[in-house]
Amino acid sequence: MRSVALELAYNAGRARGALVFDLVVLAFCFAGFYGNEHGLKPFAVAAFPGSPATYLVQCHLNDFLGGAAFLAYTNLLLDLVRPDMRIRRLATSLVYLFFCGLFWEYAAPLFVKASTADPLDLVAYLAGAVVYWLAGRPLRRLLRGHSVERATG
Repeated sequence: MRSVALELAYNAGRARGALVFDLVVLAFCFAGFYGNEHGLKPFAVAAFPGSPATYLVQCHLNDFLGGAAFLAYTNLLLDLVRPDMRIRRLATSLVYLFFCGLFWEYAAPLFVKASTADPLDLVAYLAGAVVYWLAGRPLRRLLRGHSVERATG
């Protein structure tokens, strides 16, 4: 058990900047989700009923945040166990979230009765992945040359 803790600590030290980035992204996404649920949605419905912006806020903003949050969470876990496997490339991020989204939108409704499939949710997940990748560009530039960041992914 001690060797596992030492390995996690070692990996966390190697990937410190990436871990901080992913924790910040997760915090931002959780705050955004809370703000959307308790502030933005009720405001949009009251102020702009039936508008396209209200529809996006009600139906797809949380999915957008979920795409970014899921990549941050995945990378945070990977950084702790296998930092060289971190998802860095946009294409890899999009393929990963596309297949996760297919499951969430088309397989989950088979098991969760309240769930419905919505292809636009899949687009929102992918948009979240793009924003996550764009937000990580300055971090990748900063860490360029570090052994973990040189690995392909």
